[in-house]
Amino acid sequence: MTAANGLRYIDSDGHILEHPTAMPDYAEAKYRERIWHIETDDQGVEWLHYDGHVTPANRLASAGTAGLSDEDRARAFRGELRYTEVRPAAYEAKARLQDMDTDGIDVAILYPTMLLGLQAIRDIDFAEAQARAYNDWCSDHVQQGEGRLFGAGALPPMHEPEDVERVAAEIRRVADLPGMVSVFMRPNPAVDWRPFNDPVYDPIWRAAAETGLPIGLHPFLAPDLPGACVGLRLGRPRNADGSYLDDWDPDRSLGTTLAESAVGTSVLFTQAIANPVDVMSCIAYLTAGGVLQRFPDLKMIFLEANGGWLVPWLERLDHHCRKFQWEVPDLELLPSEFFRRQCWISFDPDEAMLAATARSPLVGADRIIWASDYPHPDAKFPGVTEELAVALEPLTFDEKRAITSESAIALYGID
Repeated sequence: MTAANGLRYIDSDGHILEHPTAMPDYAEAKYRERIWHIETDDQGVEWLHYDGHVTPANRLASAGTAGLSDEDRARAFRGELRYTEVRPAAYEAKARLQDMDTDGIDVAILYPTMLLGLQAIRDIDFAEAQARAYNDWCSDHVQQGEGRLFGAGALPPMHEPEDVERVAAEIRRVADLPGMVSVFMRPNPAVDWRPFNDPVYDPIWRAAAETGLPIGLHPFLAPDLPGACVGLRLGRPRNADGSYLDDWDPDRSLGTTLAESAVGTSVLFTQAIANPVDVMSCIAYLTAGGVLQRFPDLKMIFLEANGGWLVPWLERLDHHCRKFQWEVPDLELLPSEFFRRQCWISFDPDEAMLAATARSPLVGADRIIWASDYPHPDAKFPGVTEELAVALEPLTFDEKRAITSESAIALYGID
């Protein structure tokens, strides 16, 4: 599908809400009751069943409110909208295609919503079963999309060094599933705070490089893994009067459920600060830390952390690698050169720095993809491609085409 302006639009980081009832059917019997699903009681109240916890499902409806009326959005955030009352396109493939047509979007790559937090779960066996169930369901789901939907696979947790091989094995399994074109991880040094250039993670990079699956580093809002939320105390709960808890131990939040870890914390600050800080750290360790040199076929994607900071960050990394060369004597390229060779970054459609980043020799339009974030509440629907057109206006047609579609085609290997 080509729009009237001659551009094709590929949404490189759309989202899907987890289907309310389908995933248990994809899991082995002993885990089915714990696999993500929603049950409705005799009074018509919906309850989320996940990892042995039962919580009200209504609070999750706010994640699927793109395109709803202001009244329904307000109901969702008050917990008055049922999960099954969200926009049908949130988890129905045919309805999703209709909403994509509204905005002239040809293809969408779908990442999950609540399962973005999967890697914090401490029961590794269950979490692996949950990842497999999601990936198998997602593969079936996107195949209902008439060749216009593709999926990003979930990976199990890795809290200990021995867990890493399970992650690598799931990457190799996902590579054989129809319609799955990437996998995602959280940008958090999950194994004992070891940064991503530590050799402990090499089986993951090797599996992705050998299968050709890109790895998307996608943040999540909970302070439940090592990273900026915990390290900078961003998840520190507050009292009703606004004061902070005096005896709070940030390590206690590691491995907690989303409901437990988010109590009293500010989503504004955890996401505004932690998302880019964690992603910036990953870029530093993957480039200057030598990962991309050791694995030249590895493709990395940096998602949902904005992108206007990227050029000065790469400049700083290049500068430090030159000035402190004795710390990286075997590094064959500058960080920006590794980025230009093996990395992509996602921009929101309304980012003012999009055009400037596309024209920087450190990045370029062919390293930029764009994301709708549909059906999440901050997504613009309808009108996302019109919003993107404003940000792209200073660019040439070829630069615009790279960002709207060609970069994603090269990254994900789709046509």
